[in-house]
Amino acid sequence: MNARKDLLSSVLFASLVATTSAQSLELDVVGGSLPGDLTMRASPALYPFELVMIVPSTTAGPTPIGIIDPADPRSLSIGLDLLGFAWPLLADINSVATQQLTFGASPALLGQALYVQAVTFQWLPTILDRLSNGSVARFGSAGQFADRGVFMFEQRAFATALERPDRSILIAGGARGQLLAQLATATTEIYDPITDSFSYGPVMTTPRSMHSMTELQSGLFLFAGGVDGANNPQASCEIYDPVTDSFTLVASMNSPRMGHTATMLANGRVFVSGGMDALTVTPSQLSAIHDTVDTTEIYDPVTNTWTSGPAMSDPRAAHIALQRPDGKILLCGGISWDSNWLFGWVPAVRSSCDLYDPSSNTMSSGPSMSTARALTDAVEISSGKWLLAGGMNGLSIIPLNPGNPTAAAEIYDSVANTWTTVGSLSSARANLKGWPIGNGQFMIAGGGAGSILSPTPLSDTQIFDAATNTFSAGPSMNSGRAGAGMFFTPQGQVYLFGGAATSSSITTTTEWYFF
Repeated sequence: MNARKDLLSSVLFASLVATTSAQSLELDVVGGSLPGDLTMRASPALYPFELVMIVPSTTAGPTPIGIIDPADPRSLSIGLDLLGFAWPLLADINSVATQQLTFGASPALLGQALYVQAVTFQWLPTILDRLSNGSVARFGSAGQFADRGVFMFEQRAFATALERPDRSILIAGGARGQLLAQLATATTEIYDPITDSFSYGPVMTTPRSMHSMTELQSGLFLFAGGVDGANNPQASCEIYDPVTDSFTLVASMNSPRMGHTATMLANGRVFVSGGMDALTVTPSQLSAIHDTVDTTEIYDPVTNTWTSGPAMSDPRAAHIALQRPDGKILLCGGISWDSNWLFGWVPAVRSSCDLYDPSSNTMSSGPSMSTARALTDAVEISSGKWLLAGGMNGLSIIPLNPGNPTAAAEIYDSVANTWTTVGSLSSARANLKGWPIGNGQFMIAGGGAGSILSPTPLSDTQIFDAATNTFSAGPSMNSGRAGAGMFFTPQGQVYLFGGAATSSSITTTTEWYFF
């Protein structure tokens, strides 16, 4: 009996070891700001207090492990020039091995890279057991923008970005040209943080700009609408699968849309609102504003179908969708139009808001903003509170005004269901980007002054302080950017790419903001 128990125990132990040994070792690196901390975390360990070694290098590799162990045919993702400085670490009770370094404001490190990889040991038949992903920290001055001379292959404004399983970034679509006269592309580019360079990725099924991108609960990404290669709003949609690195057509929306919103609902469906269903260019480019719609629809990824949702109170395009903690969605402002007995219709920018309730699939009126605005970025400043600053404002036929940006800012509180006016930006702008920078402060970067048809891109930034509800001057970007894309890097920086750099040109440049 004891022999059978010992045999069973041995089998179970071997099975456990085989299962846990198959777990991948992941290395997360956060930091790079000078001065600042650099934190490296390797997990999961197979058991508490397992020995994990994090190896640094000044080169990206690859390096054959056979150099130190002829029995091992694998390669490290980094070089071995700093092997003598490797950190042997014992995993904690949570199966995480952590190494933290503190750096001062060293000019010698600016623009430099530190490559790292974690390894575990088994000694036989090879010295090394599991190898983590390679990672890299790139150093820059805290609170500043850095341009390392990394360029995309193509000019892109209004592109979208997502993180792939290997922690590279896929940038999809976007366009050259003007807001209402775009030259959209179907190409994608992949940013590799290890090589600090771009390569072409899989091609989308159709060119897209001013489209929406939504991550589904399955981990797939839904790309919906946007303008096509002929600058026409489209109804077509496609799915990007990060595992197969491919795009596949899915069911089209009921209506063509560009400049719409798309929001993931708690039930896994996607709620889409507004946008423009055409881009009429006669008698003027402003004629396209009359193509703005008030319709909504909902995508079910399980059945691959679209169903109509409730209409909004007004047509809206380039508006903002705020998903409240209670699941309701506030649809704010946007470019719109009103019926007019003399001209038939006149353009408008809304201050009104609609509130969509997914539980009842109904639309009701929400509280109006103090300032009409469109083409801005909402920044969540705390749970259920958002800052809306700037955006496009006045549009009119008499006098002819193709839109002017505003400097006004306000905060929406979803608990009180109210808007509160706060201090204004130092200068008006639209098509800006915003993100939190810590300590209750938030960055508003770039955007464009001037009209909707001929914006003047800005390179300056403003910092909002939630404690005082005021803005102050922030660091300048290296390029003017209006309609730029952005993503948060795994290392914790903000990466800005593309957008309009001048009134007549879209850029291929990129830059990083270091917290």
